[in-house]
Amino acid sequence: MLLLSKRLSKLLPETSVHVYGYASRKRTIEEAATDLSTFVEDISKGRPVSFVGHSLGGLIVRALDAHYSHAAPLHRLVTLGTPHQGSSAARLLSRSPLLRKMGGPVLSQLATPQLPALPRHLEVGCIIGATNTSFGFLPLMRGDNDGLVFVDEAIFPACKAEERAAIFHGLFPFSSRAARLTAHFLRHGKFSE
Repeated sequence: MLLLSKRLSKLLPETSVHVYGYASRKRTIEEAATDLSTFVEDISKGRPVSFVGHSLGGLIVRALDAHYSHAAPLHRLVTLGTPHQGSSAARLLSRSPLLRKMGGPVLSQLATPQLPALPRHLEVGCIIGATNTSFGFLPLMRGDNDGLVFVDEAIFPACKAEERAAIFHGLFPFSSRAARLTAHFLRHGKFSE
């Protein structure tokens, strides 16, 4: 997320951009959201806070929104390839005891996230990796996908705006197009004019 944060700092010079890291295989979504809540309180100084979450990160921010009261108002969230409807890849990996152990407690949560259907405070914009073909970036997966998450899994019906872009799942943080779309949504609450 470092490259994305540098791009967002240039595209949104009026904002202060911070990168939050977490141990994704050692924590549950709720534990990561608790830590994120502390981080937000430390950096916000009471000002509105917006977020960008790649994949699991989008679910963690949604959990933050759902379960915590905040010293700072929560404003907007852009999710990048987040499996809002659950991840079939995580469901597949969860079948193996060894892979389940390696994936940690969050793997089963990624398979079927238990989050409210509606955000409490955040305006959510979803950038979904898609090829607009029936085979996606990874043809072995049946249906349009970003190489890891199916388009249908990344749809969040309660989002304010959705944009589909030909971006591979692991490359969202490196994509200049994702950075431009994200900056536009964070500033205007929409992806296009």
